[in-house]
Amino acid sequence: MMTHSSSLATETNLAIQANNPDTYVVSAVGAVGTGKSSLLNAIAGSQIFATGSSTATTQTVRGEVRPWAFVPGKRYVHLIDTPGLCDSNAQDRQTVSEMVRYFKSLANGVSAFLLVFNINDIRLDAYTQTMLRLFEALLGRHFWNFVVIVFTHVDEENRDELEEHMEAVNDPQEGFIAEIRRIHNLPARTFVPSVIFTSTQNVRMSSYTQKHMKDIYNAVVLCETRNNHRRFTCTWLRRILTIPNEEEKSTFISNSIKEAWASMTSSVCSTQ
Repeated sequence: MMTHSSSLATETNLAIQANNPDTYVVSAVGAVGTGKSSLLNAIAGSQIFATGSSTATTQTVRGEVRPWAFVPGKRYVHLIDTPGLCDSNAQDRQTVSEMVRYFKSLANGVSAFLLVFNINDIRLDAYTQTMLRLFEALLGRHFWNFVVIVFTHVDEENRDELEEHMEAVNDPQEGFIAEIRRIHNLPARTFVPSVIFTSTQNVRMSSYTQKHMKDIYNAVVLCETRNNHRRFTCTWLRRILTIPNEEEKSTFISNSIKEAWASMTSSVCSTQ
């Protein structure tokens, strides 16, 4: 049983790791009901984020620092859970605004964005396209350099039944990734994201699920390596930090998001 003093020591250590430049920073983003919170819990090996049904369980952006479970050594990761986008312009703008407010507080940038989808719905429908265009418009084309694509609900007992879906995702001509490249005009030689098919079930006991958590870890490491160990940051977010008045910051964020929705053409980010 953890004592009060040991609990305080653990909290102090986690606070230190939050500002450690060696701590990976990973944000899960996507639509409602794709399993973002369950995925982050599996990475941590413990229930740190609330999960539920297909309704929007996560209401605010929240980050937690934990050791990355089931990988060699003791590497820490800052896990950022975000509300699911839900096809409502007003609500989605509020969600993105919350994400911005959180990201601007990060001292060391983002190692990788986990774009989370449900394997049972692999359509790149109009809403998903709009969601991805919003991220690009607001965060800039460098955003794509930091993307890891994760398909959830690929559980061990139904993996064989999902082989057709997984093959469709990776189809070099008409698959999910090929379609993203086409829509966003991303060169095939540079946009080669890691694609992970994962379960989040019974992670503490399942070697099958634990293997996927290692695969995601390796994908994040590869993402940093491909970016020459630079992380995603944004001059737009830095600009927010220079605005002294909170009301002016709020207005600037709101206007930026509205403009992104309207134009889908901004490109304001860089790497650090």
